[in-house]
Amino acid sequence: MAEGERATKRSGRGYGWLGLAALLFAAMFYLYYVYPEEQIGPKQPISFSHRIHAGVKQINCRFCHPNVERSANAGLPPVEKCFFCHKYIIPDHPEIQKEKAYYDSNTPVPWVRVFWVPDFVFFNHIPHIKWAGFDCTQCHGDVKTMDRLQSKKFKMNFCIKCHRENKAQVDCWLACHR
Repeated sequence: MAEGERATKRSGRGYGWLGLAALLFAAMFYLYYVYPEEQIGPKQPISFSHRIHAGVKQINCRFCHPNVERSANAGLPPVEKCFFCHKYIIPDHPEIQKEKAYYDSNTPVPWVRVFWVPDFVFFNHIPHIKWAGFDCTQCHGDVKTMDRLQSKKFKMNFCIKCHRENKAQVDCWLACHR
């Protein structure tokens, strides 16, 4: 084999390693930067951190979602609720200023929905929270550790499994499909 052929063959191997390194870099970039975005749910109009409010500050879920024990829907807090604290605590923060603009214009914040149950399913928080004594984390996850909530579409097998484990009603027409 001539000297030129050996040099060409050796330099070709280098490109293979370079390609493999580029592929590994792209995979690491995806896993580190892109994949977590898919796991944390949709971007909201105002950056709200459950980790800071429920975790670090230990604010009870019911402070912001008081309807959880008296309504089918836990609901989202009105913008006024945020200013119970943020009138005094970091009122000049850019995200608080965004929220203040909604407050001043008497416009609700257009939050992007994170949790879904299908329209044909009747779900009520009252029997789950008030009567069965479930903790919010059983369905919504450990929100105290999340800056942005993870999107979740509740599926029938999730509910059936929980109902069976807790010896709750599993008759379709009496429990969920009315």
